[in-house]
Amino acid sequence: MSSINTIAKIVGLTSAAWLSGNISALSLISIPAITNVKQDSSLSNAHAVRLWEQNYQRGASQNPPIALGAAASLGFLAWSLRSVHTATLVGVRPSPLIAIAAVSTMAIVPFTVAFMRSTNNKLLTLAAKAKKDELSVTETEDVDSLLEKWTSLNRLRGVLPMAGAVAACIAVIA
Repeated sequence: MSSINTIAKIVGLTSAAWLSGNISALSLISIPAITNVKQDSSLSNAHAVRLWEQNYQRGASQNPPIALGAAASLGFLAWSLRSVHTATLVGVRPSPLIAIAAVSTMAIVPFTVAFMRSTNNKLLTLAAKAKKDELSVTETEDVDSLLEKWTSLNRLRGVLPMAGAVAACIAVIA
C-alpha cells in the first residue's frame, strides 16, 4: 500500500473515531453534568441553556470540518482500493466497506439537519432570550425536556462516525 493510502487510512479512521468521541462526550458527560448541577443546586434554566449553547457552538464549528476531512480521506482510500478484490475478515472487499465508512461519518450533517434542527433552533432561541434576561416561566419549563431530547438525538448522531470507524477498521485490518 502506498504512503498516501497509509496516510488516508490513518487520517480517516482516527478522525472518524475522534469525531464519534467528541460528539458522544456531549451526551454522555457535558450536558448530563449541566442538568445534574441544575437539579442539585440553584443553576437556572437560563444558565443551563447558555451552557448548552456554548457546547453546541463549539461542536458546530469543529465537527463538520472533521467529518468532511475524515470522509474525504476515507473516500479517497475507497477509490484507490477499488481494484483490490481480496475479501476482508467479513468477506467483503475493502473498498465498499471504506465507502460505507465515509458516508456514515459524513452522515452527521444530514442527521443534524433532518432530526436535530428543530430542537437546536428552540434551544438557540431560548439561549438568545436568556442572554437578554427575557425568558418567560413557560419557556424555562421547556428547557429540561429540550435538553433531554437533544441529548438522546446527539447520542444517536455519535454512533454514525463510530460505525464509520468500525467499518474502516474492519476493511483495513484484512
